[in-house]
Amino acid sequence: MWNSPRRSSSVVHTVRMVTSRPLAAAWRSAVLVAVVVGLALLRVPRPPTLCLLREATGIPCPMCGFTTAAVRLGHADLVGAAGASPLAVAVCAGFVLVPFIRRSRAATFWRELPNRWRQLLPVFAIVAILAFAEIWQLQRFGII
Repeated sequence: MWNSPRRSSSVVHTVRMVTSRPLAAAWRSAVLVAVVVGLALLRVPRPPTLCLLREATGIPCPMCGFTTAAVRLGHADLVGAAGASPLAVAVCAGFVLVPFIRRSRAATFWRELPNRWRQLLPVFAIVAILAFAEIWQLQRFGII
């Protein structure tokens, strides 16, 4: 029973999945910490805005505040980072959590969905997230 190729390969695969998740999350956390601390320590004079849309039109884009949020995360100011851009904080958290999410029950549920749903749901989710981020930025800059 243990000598069958099917059984032994599944055991090896299971062991590899269990041990690779924490290492991947640790690696991603280390990269994220290095980037945000590096941005927090960087003292380069910059223009009032890095956003080309905001520079040209005065209207912020959904990604406005990413740099500010990263700098505030580097200073361990989670509330300030979320105030600048909740989307940036969510992207940072998602970056670290991807190794866990890929093998979760939600991922299994996702793989079992009909192909049409797997094509449409990401589009609607991205549009909804970007709309929320844009409304957040418009409110943050006092436009609405």
